[in-house]
Amino acid sequence: MGPDHRGRRKASGHDRGYKLLFSDPTLVEELLRGFLPGTWTDKLDFTTLERMGGSFVSADLRERHSDLIWRLRLRGEEGGGWVYVYLLLEFQSTVDPFMALRLLTYTGLLLEEIVRKEKLKPGDRLPAVLPLVLYNGDRRWRAPLRLESLFVPVPKELKRYLPRLTYHLVDERRLDLNRPELAKNLTAALFRFETGEVPALPDLYRDLKALIKPGESALGQTIHAWLVPVVQRAAPGAIIPEGINFEEASMLEENLAKYFESALQEGQVQSLRRVLLDQMTLRFGRLPKKVRSRIERITSAQELERLARKVVTVNSLREMGLG
Repeated sequence: MGPDHRGRRKASGHDRGYKLLFSDPTLVEELLRGFLPGTWTDKLDFTTLERMGGSFVSADLRERHSDLIWRLRLRGEEGGGWVYVYLLLEFQSTVDPFMALRLLTYTGLLLEEIVRKEKLKPGDRLPAVLPLVLYNGDRRWRAPLRLESLFVPVPKELKRYLPRLTYHLVDERRLDLNRPELAKNLTAALFRFETGEVPALPDLYRDLKALIKPGESALGQTIHAWLVPVVQRAAPGAIIPEGINFEEASMLEENLAKYFESALQEGQVQSLRRVLLDQMTLRFGRLPKKVRSRIERITSAQELERLARKVVTVNSLREMGLG
């Protein structure tokens, strides 16, 4: 995924799928409940979860393809103010070492827009902003989480004037997704599906489908739109039905199971073919091209096993029926 002509990173289909996922309040709630440290999330009123649309966000913020901004109220003695969640979705193989600086810019732009839109007056307080980076790259995220880490060493008297920002990282491929408290977390189930071993996908899909509540057909369709490219990358030959209904259909689960069974059989055939060719070469020397081609056309594991048994009892390729 590369930058466009204005230097911004182009959004891939996978980026758009994730943005679609986390445009759903249920999945945002599950993300915050399951992957923020501490118990302070108990004070968040998830019934007030509201996505900030294009009419609220400035032109500068709208230009970024992979960000989402949500807000919800904080209950309790703090006064019930709004907490803004700046959710930045990062899907790239390289880690941005200056992510904290990027988020400082984004957060500043967001707060400026809040001041303008809400017509804040002297004495009014700014809302809290939680910068959250969701990353699913293969490489471990090693960029500093604290902006202070990016500055050169300075005297203590000067350090107090430096800007500060810390963002929370959800590094999807390094999470412990088997924690008991995540057993019924829908977002965790999505992460397990994407990071799972290929043969386990049918079972992971079944677990994911079980968490879709009756009547949540819109959410099911959103998840299906995200799931299609994930499956296509993991299992290019799998058949993915369109318009799948998570409440009723098990067709995708069945197709995945058939695909992986077929792939396993194909892998077994390839292994048997290699072993047979090695045995025949050791027994009879270099094989004629037509004999090798004939073996490579055999797709039956049983036939390859029969020939492998026969190669140790005969004296020539002719006796094997291949001469």
